[in-house]
Amino acid sequence: MAVPQNELLNSLESKVRHLVFLNEEQRRENEALDKNLQKCEEELARAKMSEKSWRDKYQHLLIARTISASEEDSKKTIARLSKLEREIEKCIALLNE
Repeated sequence: MAVPQNELLNSLESKVRHLVFLNEEQRRENEALDKNLQKCEEELARAKMSEKSWRDKYQHLLIARTISASEEDSKKTIARLSKLEREIEKCIALLNE
């Protein structure tokens, strides 16, 4: 029972068309995923910027609160200012290198 060459050729052609279709479908899916990934990365970058902004505002609030604290908080104030002074000194040292 030999299969005619035309049937084999048609079968092969059908399978190749199916593979091309699957390839195109996969390409479209990859493009959609790439767009989605880019959108998520942009959203993450915005969220990181927002988070940094909020952290900076929080630090400013802590500094303002520390400076305007009552006598009982004066030790905390001194410690916080000392910490800020050390950070500034580290920055100056890095700049001098």
